Amino acid sequence: MLRIVVLVSGGGTNLQAIIDSVAADKITNTEIVAVISNNKSYPGPNTSLSTMFYNYNSNSFFLKSSATSV
Repeated sequence: MLRIVVLVSGGGTNLQAIIDSVAADKITNTEIVAVISNNKSYPGPNTSLSTMFYNYNSNSFFLKSSATSV
């Protein structure tokens, strides 16, 4: 199984399309394990995925939400 992290920079519409495609087996043998956004106000997907915010000014990551199991 391919474990991937998805990078988002906006509202997450492309992420939702990827989540839907994995769920529908259009993208096979793949598991999304985390999401990283450069948008601090991005709420994260409505799933149990870990969501992190990357602050490029300080070159650091902040965990916004943690998955129950990754």
